[in-house]
Amino acid sequence: MWAVLLIAAGPCALAAGARADHPLVTQVLQRLARTGIRLIYSSQVVAPGLRARQAVRGATPLEQLRSLLGPLGLEARRVAGGTYVIVPAPERAAAHQPLGPPQPLLDQVVVQTSRYQTRISSSRTAQRAALENSPETHNDAVRALQVIPGTTAAGYTARTHVRGSRDDEVLYRYDGVTLHEPYHLKELQSLFSPVDPLAVDSVTAWTGLAPIKYGNAIGGVVSMRPRQITRRTVDLQLSEQGASAMAGTPFAGGRGTVFADLRLQNQFAPVGWINSGVGTPTLNDLIVHATWRADARTQIAAGVLAIDDHRKYFGSESAQSKGVSGGEYYAWLRLDHRFSAGLGSATVLSAEQSHENVNGTVEEPNIVTGSLFEHSWHAVYTLRQEVRDAPDARWYWHAGAQASWVQLVDRSFGSAQFSAPFYPDLQPASTAVANEALAAHALTYALYGSVRWQATPRATIDLGVRRNARHYIGGPSDAQWNVRANLRYRLTRRTSARLGWGQETQANVLDPHLENGQFDAPDVRRMTQTDFSLDHRFLGRSAARAELYYKDEGSPSSYTAYLFSPFPLLPELSVDQLHINAQRSRMYGAELSFSTDPGRALSGTVSYAWSHAEDRVAGVWIPRAWDEPNAVKLNALWRHTPFSAAASLTWHSGWPYTPLQISATSWTDPTAVRLAFGRFDSARLQSFFTLDLRLSWQHRLGRGTLQTFLDLYDATNAASTCCYNYTVQRSEAGLYTLTQTRAPWLLFTPIFGVRWHF
Repeated sequence: MWAVLLIAAGPCALAAGARADHPLVTQVLQRLARTGIRLIYSSQVVAPGLRARQAVRGATPLEQLRSLLGPLGLEARRVAGGTYVIVPAPERAAAHQPLGPPQPLLDQVVVQTSRYQTRISSSRTAQRAALENSPETHNDAVRALQVIPGTTAAGYTARTHVRGSRDDEVLYRYDGVTLHEPYHLKELQSLFSPVDPLAVDSVTAWTGLAPIKYGNAIGGVVSMRPRQITRRTVDLQLSEQGASAMAGTPFAGGRGTVFADLRLQNQFAPVGWINSGVGTPTLNDLIVHATWRADARTQIAAGVLAIDDHRKYFGSESAQSKGVSGGEYYAWLRLDHRFSAGLGSATVLSAEQSHENVNGTVEEPNIVTGSLFEHSWHAVYTLRQEVRDAPDARWYWHAGAQASWVQLVDRSFGSAQFSAPFYPDLQPASTAVANEALAAHALTYALYGSVRWQATPRATIDLGVRRNARHYIGGPSDAQWNVRANLRYRLTRRTSARLGWGQETQANVLDPHLENGQFDAPDVRRMTQTDFSLDHRFLGRSAARAELYYKDEGSPSSYTAYLFSPFPLLPELSVDQLHINAQRSRMYGAELSFSTDPGRALSGTVSYAWSHAEDRVAGVWIPRAWDEPNAVKLNALWRHTPFSAAASLTWHSGWPYTPLQISATSWTDPTAVRLAFGRFDSARLQSFFTLDLRLSWQHRLGRGTLQTFLDLYDATNAASTCCYNYTVQRSEAGLYTLTQTRAPWLLFTPIFGVRWHF
């Protein structure tokens, strides 16, 4: 696989950074690329484990490049556009030792459709620099998914719908560890994730059929690779959103590395612009990651991710208030070992614990009054073992097993009194009770394997099968089969076609409930998916992609829709709840994207998606609340040292909503008024439009680089409508009046910050 490294940054001295303790060649090349040199190399020429044979010396980056490559029997050849290609040097190759064990070819061949990798633009793998400079990611690694064609998000939330799927159908992993709903403020729009881009090297996403090793998610997959530490690094940032500090260093002669990333955030700016009565929540998270190379074949990694959502208070002066106290942490140990050139294994042991307490009240005059207390806790302990091998250049196989032990507690106590003509589901019941006490233990396991075969020089086939199972102690048990089949065919040297088909399931284990006093496991969601894509690479590293997909969720499903506000503070006590029972669901669409050469001073991507997401309810197809038939995304980056500017433009069709039908907008006798929901999702909001900008200036100091930046969210202040709110006022004469108010998504929000890093 060809790896392309291109980072246009100001010149910097590398002589001090290059060490004499034989660093990884790929790490030194990344550092050299940051000086502005365009480097292209193959992982077959520069093996991932290849190390420098001597200290890197030279007054200029090119001299340092020659000093690095010469002793390895390599050279950098200049090609068109000022790019350098790293290839074996014929006159010296025989005079030196082999560059390292041969790498399996098929292990790195991309067979799956809808895999986005290499740069954030139309969104291949989002490299860290792209995450830091993209205004659309809002300084949040998880939000990299939202830049990809075919994904939708409700305004400022970090939750993402992938090709019409629900927002809880995306699998997130960091360093191979599954993160269950990795969000701050889960109870208030899940505004942010706990993963700082400073702690990430790259983000890879699948919006279609993912490899079989990623299981139990039918919407999409996001895999985040931890930051690779190659030298002593410090990165400090201060803005209206808070402060962050990242520090890392190699140790023991480069055999080990460690970094820590801490964020102390006061999200007053974005949260306050959503609702000035929300308050000033503080969001803290910490990531610590360490690696140790025991020998040439074995590496150990350990990490901790801690989330602190304590001391949070949210209140609305008009209707609702909510106090949230909680925390969550992940800890893991990872062992990677290579037995031979093609045979290797990975072992991951992880633990997660999460707890949250919620106290809330709602007091909407003449509509509803109530209170709610919730306590939830869960722990998940997971062991995963994977083995992979490439017996020869045409075959590659991968097998794995995973087991998890789950403990959970979920309690809620609350009630609400509704005023006429408002009732839950608009039915004549004046009181709603939300009382539940549930404790459960569960065991889940998975067995999976895949094989990849290069049938012809042009055609590669990938097949996978997976068996998932879950068992609640003293409760129900079930198991599901999952299959994948992918074909990649190289039409020309620069054009490839991919066809994928699979049957997938998702059986959540953390959110069981009581049904008529009986323990009930979450429904198993079953999806059949077909993807087809064409990829073409132009000269100069521009690329185009066209994709078609069809997803059929044949299993019945039930969910609750909130018709007035998509993110109520207290959903259990909301007047606008509507329970939907869908017999099946379907999602289909087409996506077109084009990305320019990221090495140019002005680069970017543009994409268009046509799509539909529908549920079949009572024999009729109705659009899902996040259905957007047409969507356009444009991302651009301009760089001219010391300045840079980035822009993200998003436009899509308005989301559907359910109108409220009322027999009179004013009344004196509430019991004489009739309220009803119109046909579900039969109306649409206005089209959504937003333009986010990021302006940056940087200056080299005696030590490190000083950067200032200004983020302008919704720079045009488009005030796109998110929903409609309803209030009832009573006059002194006893006349009640119903008022409908249009509520916008995030309005114009400027955030200024300063960053110092070296």
